[in-house]
Parts: sequence; structure tokens; C-alpha cells
Amino acid sequence: MMRKLTRGLAAFCLTAALVLGQAALTRADEAYGPGYRNGVSLSDSSKSGKQSAAASETEGGVTTEEAETALANAGIDIGKEGAGGGEDGVVDEATRAAQEALKANFPRLQTTVMIGDGNWTQPFVNDAWITNEGQGFHGLSTFLTNIVGNVLYRTYTSGTGWSPWVMNGQQTTNYPNDVNIEAIQMRFSGYVNNQFNLYYSAKLDDGTTTDWAKNGTSAGTMGTGRYITGFRMAFYAKNSAFPYKTDKPLISATKDGMQIVDGGLRYFNGDGTPFTGWAWLENDRYYFKDSLPVVGWQYIDGFKYYFDLNSGKMLTDLEPIIGNSGPFFISINKQMNCMTVFAKDGANGFIIPVKSFLTSTGPDTPLGTFQTPVKYRWRDMDHGIFTQYATRIWKGFLIHSILYSRPDKMTLDPSTYNYLSIAESAGCIRLLSGDAKWIYDHCALGTTVTIYESPVPGPYERPAIEQIIPDTQTWDPTDPNM
Repeated sequence: MMRKLTRGLAAFCLTAALVLGQAALTRADEAYGPGYRNGVSLSDSSKSGKQSAAASETEGGVTTEEAETALANAGIDIGKEGAGGGEDGVVDEATRAAQEALKANFPRLQTTVMIGDGNWTQPFVNDAWITNEGQGFHGLSTFLTNIVGNVLYRTYTSGTGWSPWVMNGQQTTNYPNDVNIEAIQMRFSGYVNNQFNLYYSAKLDDGTTTDWAKNGTSAGTMGTGRYITGFRMAFYAKNSAFPYKTDKPLISATKDGMQIVDGGLRYFNGDGTPFTGWAWLENDRYYFKDSLPVVGWQYIDGFKYYFDLNSGKMLTDLEPIIGNSGPFFISINKQMNCMTVFAKDGANGFIIPVKSFLTSTGPDTPLGTFQTPVKYRWRDMDHGIFTQYATRIWKGFLIHSILYSRPDKMTLDPSTYNYLSIAESAGCIRLLSGDAKWIYDHCALGTTVTIYESPVPGPYERPAIEQIIPDTQTWDPTDPNM
């Protein structure tokens, strides 16, 4: 029993060690909703002493009580101190350290909602009921800290339909006081999504509490004239049993979302009407016209996408479809740390998104349009820092790999892998080594690069780190030369 517990703890302790310090790498003010600084309303400084003391006690992480509750709710049994281990039930030092590391670095969801007149509530943490004293709310913002990955979310009203997906503290569409949110969808992406399922349940203005939705499905109501007055989230370890009802997370005239009808994939709105637009099945993306999925090449929203001929799923890597001979156009969204490589569609220009890559940029990253003048297999970035597969953009700004201590592929700084998009660069555009090599190999000198800022990552959603590496691993698993 002790060995089994220790093995389970060791796996999660590795995760804990890898994500330690992520909160410190993000800006402190970004851990709260708009209008709050370090958890204190900017209009209410009287609370600052109490809030600061609480923050000091937890050092920006979760409290022991919060962590233990969240661990239990997530279906993870880490054992109790003094029970089950060592001689006469005494927990050994390694197990206790693993327990504390896991509790200190467990995922933390922090949510605020917009109430009347553009004001935002104080933050709600993890599985607390998120409420507005029985009133509706008009906007949503959720942060994920203490683990690598993203939380994405959007809201629904009968007058406007679904808002665009936003992520990691961005605000959903903000509605006026007389427009209340009726339904929500939420999901994880990246490493956190490989570890946990995200569940959420809504409370309606008539007192009804819905069953639990999961991983991007709808919770709330549609077509009933009702609206959400609160909701609650929970995350459970993958492959663990969820103990609550999931039968009816949406109160509506008909089932909302993708479903199999007569053996084929269909999408219907919760009010029973046909659907045209983008749809998601967890993190897979589709497009429907009159409730039927499109396939093959499609022009949508100014871009040319490709959808699998059998499943209808949108493909986000078109190299197997169109090859890699180019020419290409590189578009870098500095605000969202996302690069998209486009191919040309004849006279229509560069509107085919071939691939997207996760990046790290920095405050000094220049905006504008440039042509690449030179490449370097290894580049000395000064001060004992080296990068692979570097392509110069302009002056001292390059596209390059994550960081190495020598021109040797076995000297990687693993933190630059795990925290890509979180840690800022000095102005260059960092990529995983495999992605930097793709640019180095396939984007000829003279390739046009545009760097811009937008809250929308690009035609595809922003990629994410799917698997973290231990801090003892000094090579990049994406590097084809490994």
C-alpha cells in the first residue's frame, strides 16, 4: 500500500516540481479580474492589509485547505499524514514532501464575473459557487495558474448566440445590464487537459441547478427565458469516476450541440433550430452549414480551411495536404504568443493557414512587416545563451529555438520548454526547437514576416505544451535531430 501511494505521489510530485513558480512568472496583477489588483478592489483599499496577509500566508498559491479539498474533489487520494506509511503507520519524509509539493502546486482556477454597470466581483477560487447574490451576470473571466496549459470559455445569450472563445483571464463579450448570460462552455487545453477533465454546473434564476457539463459542452439554459445566476466548476483526474449527475446540464427545448442522427454527425441549437457556424467537440473543431458538417476545402471568414473528408474535423497541420515547398508568409501575434504560417491560394493571396506554433515574445518585440535576410544553424545570443535554427527578422530580432547553454543539443534549459508563452523573451520570437527547425528548413530567405497584436490568436486556436519535461531533461523532445 505504501509503495502504491508513493508511486502515485511521485508522479504528481514530478508535475508539482515542474509547475513550481509558474505563478511567479505571470504578472501578479493578472491573477484577478478587471478592476482588481492583487485581489483587492482598486476602489476599496481598506481591505489591503487583510488581503496582503492572506497572500503572504499562501505565497500566491492555494491554501492547504483549498488544496486538500480540490484534491479530494478531483478524485485524487494522496493519503493522510500519519496513516498508512512507514513503520507503525508513520509517513516517511519523502512521502510527506510529495504530499506537500502536490498540495502547493495543484491547479488553481480563479474566476470573476461582470455584474451591473461594468463592475466585476471579487475572485472565486476553484469549486466555490460563483454568484451575484441571485442576480444575472454579463461577462466572465477565468484564470488558470499552478499548472501548464490553458482554460478556454465562452458565454451564450438568446439575442447574440455564442460569444467568441477567450482564454486565460481574457474577458468574454461584455453585455449591458439588461442582457443576462444564459449558458456557458468551458474547457482545458494542453498539459492540464491531458491530466484533468473540467466539469461545471449552473444555477438558474428560478432556483434550478443543472446537472454537470464536461469539457466544452453547454451548461445553463436556452430558449426558456431564464438565465444563469451562478455556476460552479470542478476538475477531476482523467480516468477517475465523476460522482455527480451529467444527464441534463442544459435546460432547453431540445438537446444542444453535436449529436449523431441516423448515423451521421449533426449540430442543432438548444431551441431546435438548424445551426450554421463553428462548433467544438472538446478541442476538435468543426464547421456546420444548416446542421451538416462541411468537408474538404472551405472558404470561411476570409481564410481557406481544410476539413477531414470522413470525420469533418478541421485539420490544423496542412503539410500532409499541400506539402512544404512554399512560398510561405509568417504571421506572429505578439499579444497571444502565436505564430501562423500561411500558404498562397493563387490570386487570393496567403490565406491558407498551414501550421500554427506557440511562441514566447517580449515587450521589445517589434511590430511591423519585415523580410528575413539571414539564417544561423546555431546562434550565440550573448551571455552564454545559444539557440538553434535562427532566422533573422530585423536588426537584432530573430525567430529561434528555446535556449541552450552551449551550441550542443544536450544543453537545453528545460524551463524554456515548459514555460513557452509564459516566460517573456528579450524581444526575439522563441519556438520549440522542432518548430524553429521547420521555419529554418522551409521558409526561404526573403520570406515576409508580419508581427501584430490581437486578442484573437489567429485562424487556429493557440497551440499549447502537451507534455511537460522534468527539470533534469536537457534536450528538446520536439527536435528532429534527437
